Amino acid sequence: MKTPGNRSKPLYQHVADDIVAKIECGFWQPGSKLPSERALCDQYSVSQITVRRALRELTHLGRVYSHHGLGWFVNKEQQGDATHQVTFILPDLDWATRCMLRALIDGLDAGRTALRLAFTDGNPQNEAQELQRAIARGVDGILLAVAGEERTLTAHYSSLLRDVSVPVLLLWHEVKDVNYPSVIVDEGVCMQTMTRHLLDLGHQRIAYAGSNPALVAGQRRYWGFATTLWEHGIDLPLSWVLASELNTEAETRRLQQIFQGAERPTALVCASDDYAAKAMAILQRLELRCPEDVAVVGLGDRDFAPLLPVPLTTFRYDLAKMGAVAAEMTLELLAGRPVKDVRLSGQVITRSSCGTSYPRALR
Repeated sequence: MKTPGNRSKPLYQHVADDIVAKIECGFWQPGSKLPSERALCDQYSVSQITVRRALRELTHLGRVYSHHGLGWFVNKEQQGDATHQVTFILPDLDWATRCMLRALIDGLDAGRTALRLAFTDGNPQNEAQELQRAIARGVDGILLAVAGEERTLTAHYSSLLRDVSVPVLLLWHEVKDVNYPSVIVDEGVCMQTMTRHLLDLGHQRIAYAGSNPALVAGQRRYWGFATTLWEHGIDLPLSWVLASELNTEAETRRLQQIFQGAERPTALVCASDDYAAKAMAILQRLELRCPEDVAVVGLGDRDFAPLLPVPLTTFRYDLAKMGAVAAEMTLELLAGRPVKDVRLSGQVITRSSCGTSYPRALR
């Protein structure tokens, strides 16, 4: 790239300006994929750091967004007939958000409302900065993905949203005592459903593998599991609870110890399909058969769930409905109409990993 004689702008800004020019002249259409970062480096004769800085700035401006593992895309908001703009502030573009985003974008497009994505990397300071940037740009509304430690949610979001005057919609989790509407995936209910599924099959010795229970998602999933067992009068040994990643040697050893004992669990509830896949691989190394020796269930119905050596029984979130509901509620808020919280769940997807029933004599 031949940069202009004006050197007052940093190099990344020249790259960003050229990308914007190509978007506005129609060289790259809304929704189209940009060249790879390496191709952009070659095209503009700059380093990858410079290209990434340019793309990051364009993300803040709502011009582009990234799909993890897929590359960079032109934001579909580049439509001249949009009458409103909203910004969706979120930690990152994880698999669940990608699945619901299509329905969200379609619903907002139908209401002539453009969507911008702003990423925080899970950093509260970045979250506050992105919120202020969005307000400074004059957005008409904010969508905010709730994340963080359960015990600090109310204080954090009360402070974050104290002086915000535009409509705000919270996604994924509710925040107590914060007066903003929410679209909630009730992960506690999802885990209750999966636990009851195993109980109905006859299992009573059930272990758990999940994420940090201090975080909002980890805590609500764990309590959905634990309270279901307690409601059925079943004790839960703390040694049967794995509340951290299974990719560490220490946690792998703990899982091995749990399932090598004489009174080992007959089933394992996993707080995600990722946990379930890792656990099934460890159990296979222990020569424990699934589901004959250990039934395993997950949460999420990831695309790999039916492709595992033993197809995984799991819980499928209704993510398309979540996106559509979030779009509908956003449009209502922009029109000045009140909305109520919406709780969503999903359905059990039964496959081979939990079998059909567990012999009563062996419970």
